[in-house]
Amino acid sequence: MGMHYRDSSQPYRRRYRVFPALVVIAFGAFFLLGNLGYDLDFFRQNNWWAWLILLAAVAPLLEAVQRFRDVGTIDGGVLHFLLSAAAIAMVALMFILSLSWQVWWPVFVIYGGLCMLVRNWRSTPDDTAP
Repeated sequence: MGMHYRDSSQPYRRRYRVFPALVVIAFGAFFLLGNLGYDLDFFRQNNWWAWLILLAAVAPLLEAVQRFRDVGTIDGGVLHFLLSAAAIAMVALMFILSLSWQVWWPVFVIYGGLCMLVRNWRSTPDDTAP
């Protein structure tokens, strides 16, 4: 008799796919409201689109949370996802806050070094992080 294996990540994966779809639907609704003549302050900002970039940081953040729940500790995989979310958020904040790329580019060099440090950090020898 075969054992039935239940993938515990299945409900999470389903939710993970729903979130981006809801975001796309919400933005479509905002655009439609704007086309119908409703005045939305959000779209008056010159860089409103940068908030979409910031929203993209949610995906690796959710991955970090899920990995932490799976392994029960902060390992290289969790840190990798957190650093990814931070880099995406930094790019978005550069645009949202009109920060100077000429001044802040070294942050991305630091980010690269941090990624190199956590890439091979594992909590167990057989651990597999991205």
